[in-house]
Amino acid sequence: MSDRILSLEYAFFQGGQYNYWGSLFVALAYVSLIMLLTKSNPRGRVSARLAAVGRTAFTNYLMQTVICTTIFYGHGFGFLGTVERSVQILIVPAVCVFQIWFSTFWLERFRFGPAEWVWRSLTYMKRQPMRL
Repeated sequence: MSDRILSLEYAFFQGGQYNYWGSLFVALAYVSLIMLLTKSNPRGRVSARLAAVGRTAFTNYLMQTVICTTIFYGHGFGFLGTVERSVQILIVPAVCVFQIWFSTFWLERFRFGPAEWVWRSLTYMKRQPMRL
């Protein structure tokens, strides 16, 4: 391998450009795929489940933080830097599938996600109705 590829400057600046631009196109591909799925059947199961995730976005954001820091940081299992990419690629969809399931399950019983309810109650300075 050449010294140019292993240099710190190359890794952080020139070499990082491939990841930066590639990530942008991959994200656009994911968004396009989701849009095509929901547009083909706007009242279907996929759209309903994604709508539930959107309605509990703050809860999902906090939940994903708690789940992933518990898996990877010292206050949990401490797997940071030890999990292979092949396992990481399984963890990401597992967390996403769990959150989709949880959002749908929760909103069948309640008006808002738990964090959304707290936020709304604090915003209006009045306890908001939670049950459907």
